[in-house]
Amino acid sequence: MMHTIRTHAFSIVFYTLSLAFILFLLTPRPDEKVEQLLTASVTVDQNATVEQVAEVYNDGSMTDQEYVEWLIENNELKTTHVISKNKIVVPIAQQ
Repeated sequence: MMHTIRTHAFSIVFYTLSLAFILFLLTPRPDEKVEQLLTASVTVDQNATVEQVAEVYNDGSMTDQEYVEWLIENNELKTTHVISKNKIVVPIAQQ
């Protein structure tokens, strides 16, 4: 048994390291912080601005400018100021 292990030691180490490397490559890693965000639907006032919503709900995972851009893009808003919808989706926390 020891003789077999010694003669195949390189092969055993090589295949073990190869398997570990393949498992590392297959493990999902978050590439963008936006994909890690939990979202919630919130009701906003008629005259609320995107900047006001960002001040209230931004948890610090994005800059205020990134948060405003995320709100505009994901809620299909046409302006950066007054929100014309009653409910919008906001990112609330990172996973």
